Amino acid sequence: FTSSPIVDFPTAVDGVYDFYTVATDNAGNVEDPPGTPDGTMTVDTEPPSVSGVVLANATLPHTDDFAKDGDDLELTADVSDNLTTLTASDILANLSDLLDGGGSAVEAESYDGATAIWILGLEDVALGPDGTRTVTVTATDGAGAPGFGADDIVVDNAPPDPVTGFTALPGHEELWLEWNNLSGLDAYIAGVDIRYDTWDAYPTYDIPAPSYPANPTEGLGSWIAWGGTSMAQPVSDVRTIYYATAFAFDEARNYAPAASSAQDRATSYWLGDVAAGVGEWGADVGYTGYVDDADIDKLGGMYGFAPTGYYLECDVGPTDDMDRLGIPEPDAFIDFEDLMMFSTNYDVVSPRVVPFLPGEPSKTLVLALAELGELENGDIEIGLALTGNAGQVKGISVTIAYDPTELEFVTSRLSEHMLSVTIGGAGDVAILTFRPLDDGYALDFEQAILRDAGNEDLLAELEGCESRPEAPTAFGLAQNVPNPFNPVTTIAYDVPHEARVAIRVYDVAGRLVRTLVDDTEGPGRHEAVWNGRNDRGEAVGSGVYFCTMEAGEFRATGKMLLLK
Repeated sequence: FTSSPIVDFPTAVDGVYDFYTVATDNAGNVEDPPGTPDGTMTVDTEPPSVSGVVLANATLPHTDDFAKDGDDLELTADVSDNLTTLTASDILANLSDLLDGGGSAVEAESYDGATAIWILGLEDVALGPDGTRTVTVTATDGAGAPGFGADDIVVDNAPPDPVTGFTALPGHEELWLEWNNLSGLDAYIAGVDIRYDTWDAYPTYDIPAPSYPANPTEGLGSWIAWGGTSMAQPVSDVRTIYYATAFAFDEARNYAPAASSAQDRATSYWLGDVAAGVGEWGADVGYTGYVDDADIDKLGGMYGFAPTGYYLECDVGPTDDMDRLGIPEPDAFIDFEDLMMFSTNYDVVSPRVVPFLPGEPSKTLVLALAELGELENGDIEIGLALTGNAGQVKGISVTIAYDPTELEFVTSRLSEHMLSVTIGGAGDVAILTFRPLDDGYALDFEQAILRDAGNEDLLAELEGCESRPEAPTAFGLAQNVPNPFNPVTTIAYDVPHEARVAIRVYDVAGRLVRTLVDDTEGPGRHEAVWNGRNDRGEAVGSGVYFCTMEAGEFRATGKMLLLK
């Protein structure tokens, strides 16, 4: 040939082909056999296959979608070629988008003919900026044809914002935990890790309280919530106070910092749950999770005294926030504050957490004192009446003021209107018994405390009571009593308004015997006593005597008979 012609070959399957030069004469005779190949040619139209590229987080087993600084990563890719036998040097990873200062052509660390592997130990290597980062794997065959595969991962080094609205509420051997929705704290929020410590000083809590866990590695343990806004958490320390901090965390396991909005504490028991049954202490037999009559009975055992022994468990009030769900602050005395904790939990709590939702008060509360009647021995009963109660009142403490020269306190008791040991509604709450020492008396409230189921103070109108003889409308002189007498008699007289009054005794001859009263008197009924003696202190003889009353223009005379 004088030249090398360009020959068009039909599309061929990839492979290695032999080429032969065959001579043909003018008669069309072909050289036969062809002989040895004059050359070979490799046809390679398909690039290497790069598939199954996975950028995995070797530190965080739960995810291959997220990574943060300090996490170790592993990159794998399935690589093959139909003609070329590839080596690790033929397979490169571009890490420039993933790593801060990462190379664009990093050779595979190993390749077994099927899988290429890169181990990325990132302890001292920083990832790129937060966001989606891509790694591309390129394999190049002998013909110089490249094959590509890629995977991405989200770099996230930003911690979530602190949890807000975290609340711990008590229960019977469990806690009820609540918090605000986590969705706004982080773009990749995953859940909340609640770390806790315990104050194991029940029931006196007379040792220093623990601190709230300050980071996700502190505390005695943790509870994990994968989303949601609440959880009921059983606890093993059944008579303690749990101090808890909630740490929001994202998919890359960045944790929010500690914050006061993410911290709270609660008891693992109901305040007032001290008895296992009538006559039995829960510490001996087991606590029931209820506050009922058996618990109230225990409280009454040392009410008004400093508790000792098992009764220390009854010293649960006041609480830090005056609420039945608060933290007890024992004050070494069993009093009204303890009663309020028992009463607000009475018949409300159970072995399971049951949030108490009180209804809205519907009426004006009135606390009043009223005379109920006189007993056979002359004592009077005063009712302490509550009206307008729609179920909101759970405890009452009152101090009543009175004049001890008018009344003597005898006793007090609960009324029949009380339902068991709780305030059921309106009616007489208590009956007070007094012994009158004078013709009249007055009772009033010196102090009145009413509390609701949340141990919050309630407002009430207060009404005292008074019982006094009606003021006379005119001057008057009553017959002396007794009459006849020996030697003492009492003379009653009425004064309608303040005036100068004189009460005198005369004999039948009109001579002055004794001046009993000569002074200014206020309105009301008054009494003068004559002991049968004259103004010189000498006893007078039997006979008729006259008692006169003078007040302004008023004059009156009464006849008296002294018999000896």
